[in-house]
Amino acid sequence: MGRERLLRCSILLLVGLVGTGALGRLDAQVGNGGVVGSEQAALVAAADGGRIEFAASRTSDPIVIDGRLDDAGWANAVEIPLPWEVNPAENERARVHTTCMLTHDADRLYLGCVAEDPDPSSIRAYVVDRDGIDGHDRVVLTLDPFNDQRRAFQFGISALGVQYDAVMAQQGAGNPNEGPDAQPVDPSWDAIWSSAGQITDDGYVVEASIPFRSLRFPEQSVDGWGAFVTRWWPRRANVEFRSAAWDRDNSCLLCQANLVFGIDGGTTGANVQLTPTITGGRTDLRSNGLDQPFVTGDLTRELGVDGQWGITSDLTLNVTGNPDFSQVEADVAQIDVNNRFALFFPERRPFFMEGADFFGTPVQAVFTRSIVSPRGGAKLTGKLGANAVGVLVAEDRSNGLLIPGTQFSRAAEAPGRALTSIARFRRDVGSTSTIGALFVGREGDDYYNRVAGFDAFYRPLPSLTIQGQLLRSTTAYPQSIVDGYDQPDGAFQGNAGAFNARWTTRNWLVNADLRQTDADFRADAGFLTMAGVRGGNANLTRRWWGGSDQWFTQLRAVIGTWRNQDFEGNQLNGGMWVGLMYDGPGQLSVGLWPNLFMREFFAGETYDGLNQLFFDVRAAPSGTWSAGLNGNVGDAIDFANARLGFERRFAPEVSVRLGRNTEAGLQHTWQTLTFGGERVFAANLSQLRAVYNFSPRSYVRAIVQYRRTTRNPALYDSPVDRQSEGLFGQLLYAYKLNPQTVFFLGYAQDGTGLEDATRVRTPLTVRGRTLFVKLGYAWRP
Repeated sequence: MGRERLLRCSILLLVGLVGTGALGRLDAQVGNGGVVGSEQAALVAAADGGRIEFAASRTSDPIVIDGRLDDAGWANAVEIPLPWEVNPAENERARVHTTCMLTHDADRLYLGCVAEDPDPSSIRAYVVDRDGIDGHDRVVLTLDPFNDQRRAFQFGISALGVQYDAVMAQQGAGNPNEGPDAQPVDPSWDAIWSSAGQITDDGYVVEASIPFRSLRFPEQSVDGWGAFVTRWWPRRANVEFRSAAWDRDNSCLLCQANLVFGIDGGTTGANVQLTPTITGGRTDLRSNGLDQPFVTGDLTRELGVDGQWGITSDLTLNVTGNPDFSQVEADVAQIDVNNRFALFFPERRPFFMEGADFFGTPVQAVFTRSIVSPRGGAKLTGKLGANAVGVLVAEDRSNGLLIPGTQFSRAAEAPGRALTSIARFRRDVGSTSTIGALFVGREGDDYYNRVAGFDAFYRPLPSLTIQGQLLRSTTAYPQSIVDGYDQPDGAFQGNAGAFNARWTTRNWLVNADLRQTDADFRADAGFLTMAGVRGGNANLTRRWWGGSDQWFTQLRAVIGTWRNQDFEGNQLNGGMWVGLMYDGPGQLSVGLWPNLFMREFFAGETYDGLNQLFFDVRAAPSGTWSAGLNGNVGDAIDFANARLGFERRFAPEVSVRLGRNTEAGLQHTWQTLTFGGERVFAANLSQLRAVYNFSPRSYVRAIVQYRRTTRNPALYDSPVDRQSEGLFGQLLYAYKLNPQTVFFLGYAQDGTGLEDATRVRTPLTVRGRTLFVKLGYAWRP
C-alpha cells in the first residue's frame, strides 16, 4: 500500500474512532486479499478504492423462510453491512442501521436482513402482487454471478415479504437525463424463489431463499461473484443505503459491486422444469350488428406445455408447445389519434421474456411481440466463458408486418404462416467491453426477411461508453404486399446503423446519438417504424446534488438538439430543447422541457418555428397516496388534414391506498387539437384500476377503460364520424404460488358507440364478452 493510500485509510479510521469512541469489533472474513466485517471495516476498505470482499460459507443446518433469522443455519453466515447512504447523500454514513447475512447450502442461496428504523410506524409496506413494491420499504440483492460486470439478477423483498425480481443489463444506455445510477433494468423477468418479511418493534426483517437452478452462474468461480445489497428507505426523500460505495464518476454500477467468495453449489445437467397449462373460455359476440342479440360462442380448451432444462449452470434450453399467451394483464390504454407511427406495447409473455436481454441491441431488430400467435418454439440462452449466446426459433400461425416509412408506418398481413429464427452472439472484450453479432430471419409463403450485422460496446474510461451497430437486411415480399402497399418487387436490400457516445461524471453528462436507416431496410421481427431516415441528437446535462434534509435532492439543467432528414435532404423534424428538473421533499419531482424553433416536414410542406412545452410533476408525500400530472402544450401538425394546429394534452393520475391491502388508481388523458381557434378533435381516455390483495399470492382486480373521441367533421378534408366511444372492463381473480404455478379466473367485456357526421347515433353497447380460466403448474423434479 502506498503512502497516500495508507494516509487516507489512517485519516478515515481516526475519524471513525473520534466519532464513535471505539473502533468496535472487526469480524474479519477472509477474502482473496480483502477484508470485511463491520461498518467501520467497510468504510476503511472503501477508502482504498477497491472492491470490498466477503467470504461466504456453506451451511448444513436447515433454514426456514419465515422472516425470523433464528435458524441454526444463520450461525456462520457472513455479515454484510450497509454503511453508506448513496442517494441523495454521497457515500455518507447511513442514518439508520442495516445488517444483512449471506449463506448457502448445496441447492440454495440465502439472504437475511435486519433493517432497523427509528419510527417503525412510518414504514411503507403494503400487500401487493409481486414486482409491485416500487416505493415500498425494501431490500434488494443484486447478483453478478459471472462477475463480468455486464449483467446481473436482482431479488427484492419488501418489509412484508413481497417479491421483486429483474435483470440488469449494464451495457444499456439507461435514461440520459437520470445520471449514472439510472441502469437499464427489466422487471419482466421472473424467477421461482421464496421470501418472507415482517415488521418488528425496531424496524423490519426480511429473509429469502434463491434456488441455484433459478440463476445462471459459472460452474467454477475463481474470481468470486459480484454482489451488493441496497435498502430503500422512502420517507421525505427516497433514500438508498448500500453495501458498496458509489463513485458517481463511474457509470458502471456493477464494476463497483462487492465481491463474494466461497459460493459453490447447484446441480448441473439436472435442472428440469415442466409447466403444463390449460386455458378455457367462452366469448359471446354480437356478430351481426350492435342492435342484434349475442351469439353464444363455443367453449374452448387449449392445452400447452413449457419446458426448461438447465443443460449446465450457465446454459439453459426453453421449449414450448401450443403455448398459452393469453393476456391476463390488460395493456395500458393509449390514445391513437393524430398519430402517424405504430404504438409500442411491451412484451408480457413468459416464454419470450426469459433471457430477453440477450437479444437486445441498439437497433431494435428483435421484438418478440411481432410473433403474434405462435404454435411452438425453442430458445437456448447462456454464457460459456467469455461468450454469451442466444438462439430462438418460433412458428407463428400468422404473419403480421409493420411497414416503415419516412412519414408514417403501416400494419399489413401477409398470407400464411411465418417462421422466425434469431441467433445472437456476444463476446466479452477486456473488463467491461463486448463485440457481438446478430442474425434475425423471418420466412413465410413467398416471403422472407433476413437481417444480419455486428455491434460493439466499448468503455475506454469509467465515465465514457461508446456503442454502435451495423445491420443489413434482404427482403422479398409476397405479391399481395407489393401491390397493396407499393413495396419493391423481388428481393431488395438495405442497411441500418446506430452509434451512441455517452460521457458521465458526477456533475456532467454528455450524450450523442447518430442513426441511419435506408428506405429499403426492413426488420420485420423487430420494431422499426421509420425507414429512409438519417439523423441524430446531442444533449448536455449539468447536475447539482442536494440532500434529503435540504430544499432539493437533485437539480438538473439540460440543453439539447436533434435533427432527422430523409435521403432527399428534407428535414423531417428537428430543433432544440432545454430541460429543468427538480427533485425535492415529499418525493416531489418537477420537469419542464421547452422544445424550441422546431421544424417538421409533412406531406410536401415544411413547417418552421414550432414550439412546444412538455411537463411532468409527481409527488409521493406519504405511502397512502401519490399523484402526478404530465402533458404538453404548443404547435402540432394536424396530420389528417396536413396543416398546422395547436395541441393541448393533460394527463393527471392519482393512486390511493386504503389500508395495507387495497389500492385504487385513476388515470385520465385529455388531448385536443385546434385550428383557427376551432377545435378539430378532443380525445379522452380514462382508466380506473382497483385491487384488493388477500395476500402477496392472491388478489382480485377490476379494470375499467373508457375512451371517447369527438371530431368536427366540418374541419376535416375527408368524411369522419362525429364521435366514437369505447368501453373495456375486466374483473380478475388471481392466485400465484409462484410466477408459473398460477390460477386465473376472469371476465372481460368491451363495448363501442358511434355518432356519424349526420348525427345518427349508435349508443354505447357491449359488443363482446369473455369468460376465461387458466391453470398452470411448474413441476420441478
